[in-house]
Amino acid sequence: MIMTTNTIRVVKGHGDEVIERFKISKGIHKFPGFIRMQVLKTMDLEEYDEVRVCTTWEAMEDFQGWVNSDSFKSAHAKRQEQQASNENSIILGSQLTCYEIPVEHLSEEVEK
Repeated sequence: MIMTTNTIRVVKGHGDEVIERFKISKGIHKFPGFIRMQVLKTMDLEEYDEVRVCTTWEAMEDFQGWVNSDSFKSAHAKRQEQQASNENSIILGSQLTCYEIPVEHLSEEVEK
């Protein structure tokens, strides 16, 4: 099992605008191997907002299948166009990090 984290730095005051984009799924939940997606907002930053999009997958191949899909490309096309032209982009930058999940503990209620 793996987790990917896309850490997105955003112009201060626009974090909620980015989070809003993730409230409606773009089809990721239908992809083979997809387990969950969580969107996190870093607290108490002064210079910029930070949003982390964390997805959990059965295997790296499943995540790569999503990234190479038409659904992914369509969901990210507008943002990529804005960044390329640098027009009206509230995104300051992003970094993708992939993690292996060697150990996981669930609450007793989840394990039942």
